[in-house]
Parts: sequence; structure tokens; C-alpha cells
Amino acid sequence: MPLELREVQSDDEFNELIQCECEAYEQPFNAFYILLRPDRGCSPKARKGFKELRDRQLAWHKDDPTSTWIKVVDTDIGDKVVGGACWNIFLENPYPEPMDHPVEATWWPEGEPREFANKLLDDWLHHRSRKMNRPHMLISILFVHPNHRRRGAGSMLTSWGTKRADELGIEAFVEATDDGKPLYEQHGFVYMNTFYLNSTRRNPSQKWMEMGNELRTPIHCYLTWRPIGGKFEEGKTVIPWDQ
Repeated sequence: MPLELREVQSDDEFNELIQCECEAYEQPFNAFYILLRPDRGCSPKARKGFKELRDRQLAWHKDDPTSTWIKVVDTDIGDKVVGGACWNIFLENPYPEPMDHPVEATWWPEGEPREFANKLLDDWLHHRSRKMNRPHMLISILFVHPNHRRRGAGSMLTSWGTKRADELGIEAFVEATDDGKPLYEQHGFVYMNTFYLNSTRRNPSQKWMEMGNELRTPIHCYLTWRPIGGKFEEGKTVIPWDQ
């Protein structure tokens, strides 16, 4: 069954694209996805939460000139979407000033649930203004449907961006999970450090502890970096933010 990579061109494509994303992140468990969508699930009972997520991601895309969504389709089964990714292309420094609180989790209920989500989002994004403060490309999200893994879709989605980064002569980053890290390393991304999303706080409420248990905090993630041209030599390649 042949796979084909295409750029997402219209709003109408987001329904099937985000449906694929939803099903991809159900298997295996992914705490980062719950941060983006506290109302989990892909079934008809979860359609309200799905629609909110779809519309929010579409709005983020349309409001962000650096955002490019791509998808992989299977042309033998009616151009079914089997994977997708959002690459951000920053031709200038997107962080002229440090950002202590980059994103407000407005999609979480107000009060303690939103405080919880904001805490984890801050842990996730705080390093960007220090380490990504140059022109670069970033994989914001990448997924492949569980029924179509190990067919090369993930490599197609990654290669699209690394080729573009090389053409532009800029670096690339991705914050990788255990499942994604080997794929990115095959495409020239190098492990830099591990960071944690930690829900620890003094005298947490029962609700706070339940949310931490649901997301299985602390959540670990790997910052990976692809230098210009994708060539890294241990002890020789200069790490820009260490200068």
C-alpha cells in the first residue's frame, strides 16, 4: 500500500487529521496529549472534547505564520490519513525575551485543574527561550496511526522538515518521548538532556494528586537537537546555548 506525503491546504482536512492524532495518542499512553486534551477519548461520547481540540489546533495553525501541517495518506485506501505532523519554521529568533509562562492552558477548567496544567506546561516549555533563541525548525507534534506504524510514515514526516532545515541552513529541535526518540536520532537529532514535568507542590489537594496520578507525573522528556546540516561530532560540534 503506497504512502504519499502532502501539505495540509484547507480547514476541511483537519477533521480527519486530528481524528488520526487522537487515535494515535491513545496507543500507547501519552501524557503530553492529555495536557493538550484533558477530555480524552475518540469515541462518539467524547466528540465534544474532540471538536474543541480540532478547532483549537486549527485556530493555532491559522494564527501562526510559522506553522506548517503535513500528512501522510495511503492512496490504496481512499487517501486515508495515517500520520501527521506540525513543523514550525522560525526564520528569526522567536524568543527575543525570556518567557516564564509561555502558554495559558485556557482549555482546562479554571481553578486548580488549570493551575495544574499551567505548572506542567511551564516545565515543558521553559527551556525554549534559552535554547531555541535562533532561527530554527521545531516539530511541535508528530504522530502515526497505530494500525500503520513501521511503514515509514514517521520517517517521511521527519524527513520533510530536516530537508527543509538543510535548505534553509538552520537548526532543528524536537522534544521527544521514549517512543519517538529513536526515530529522530535516525534523522540526525542528538540527545541533549532530559527534563521533567513535575506536579509536586506543598500540601497538594486530593484533586491535585489524582490529576498527577492520571498523567503519571513526573513525566520525562528528551530535548533533541539537530545542528545545521545534521552533522554532529562529539567534542567538536559547538552547542550554541553553552557558549
